Amino acid sequence: MRKVLTEIEKLDGRIPGLLINVKAWFDQGRPAGEIPKLLHHMYGVSVTETMAENYRCKRWVPEKESRALRMETTKAAIEAFGGDTGFDSFLLAKLWELMDKMTIPQLFAARSLFLKIRAQNLKEQEFLFKSGQLRPGQTSGGQEDDPHAQSRNALRRIKEIFGLASDTEPDLPPPHIPAAAGKGNSE
Repeated sequence: MRKVLTEIEKLDGRIPGLLINVKAWFDQGRPAGEIPKLLHHMYGVSVTETMAENYRCKRWVPEKESRALRMETTKAAIEAFGGDTGFDSFLLAKLWELMDKMTIPQLFAARSLFLKIRAQNLKEQEFLFKSGQLRPGQTSGGQEDDPHAQSRNALRRIKEIFGLASDTEPDLPPPHIPAAAGKGNSE
């Protein structure tokens, strides 16, 4: 799909930094009517209010909405996999990177996937609790005993679903770690 540049974006090609200032002014809540005056004062260029409004509607608002959706989806992902305790700093940064490369339909799909994974985890815990294999306050063992393994597997699943996994990445260890199994037997 071809992207047609707005007049403000065309001016930024000739006057570097102009677009950054326009975005900052819109972020500050300035109306499109003030932008021509500010641009004329700062850069000596003449633009119309319509040009500024066109940029605001076609670029600035969609970018702002996309950022908000990415933030919301990332927060949902973090919560779906155990909150901040389930992720270390590297995996959080990697998750942000993946979210930044996704399209809007992929973000919606990721969000519904996170909700399905969370629902499945709750159903598994409910089954283990009802069958007597899990007591209140006890984790269900396996993957949930090691939050780092849980994070790595969740990130791997996300990458696989959206086709972002590369062949050069090393295989991750299996989710079951023998040390965690020994810990459950000592109680």
